[in-house]
Amino acid sequence: MKREFLRGLGLEEETVQKVIDEHHDSLREYKDKAEKAESLQEQLDTANAELSNRDEQITELQSKVGDNEELKQELQDYKDKNAEYDERLKELQLNNAIKLSVAKDANDADDILAFIKKDALELQEDGTVKGLDEAVKSLKESKPYLFAEEKPTGRTPFEGDSSTGGITQDQFNNMTVSEREDLFESNRKLYDQLLENQN
Repeated sequence: MKREFLRGLGLEEETVQKVIDEHHDSLREYKDKAEKAESLQEQLDTANAELSNRDEQITELQSKVGDNEELKQELQDYKDKNAEYDERLKELQLNNAIKLSVAKDANDADDILAFIKKDALELQEDGTVKGLDEAVKSLKESKPYLFAEEKPTGRTPFEGDSSTGGITQDQFNNMTVSEREDLFESNRKLYDQLLENQN
């Protein structure tokens, strides 16, 4: 409201001032409300922006959760494969330990593997197989043809001159230290005789 308009109505200056002041007071209430409305609009805009941002985050999180499910499945697949690999590795280690244990007695270690009951066997940390001795003993009794005949062990006697106990001078000269020690312990007289002939 303009002062000139009020003056044009024939109002005195004091009255014009009162009307202007009253008008400003009434406008202040609307101005305050307008400022509040503007502040509320700003808050609403900020809230909408945050809400939109959170919607994007939720969408991103949902996408990651989906990826996470895929990763979980992939991890589970790897765990399953590792468990399967561990089982195969244990079986291979058990088979090798069995083969090594029976190699000297069996005609063919693979044949032993085919007949031996592995369920009762357990591979120990030191590489030995718990229960193997009993299983092999049982298998020797039930299927002896799988095993080689036991051959007598020991040193083959030397053939040679009977005057030197069957050992020739050449044989003595070619003996290893260990063989000479054996002869020394078993027949000191013959050892001394052959040693003297060597010089």
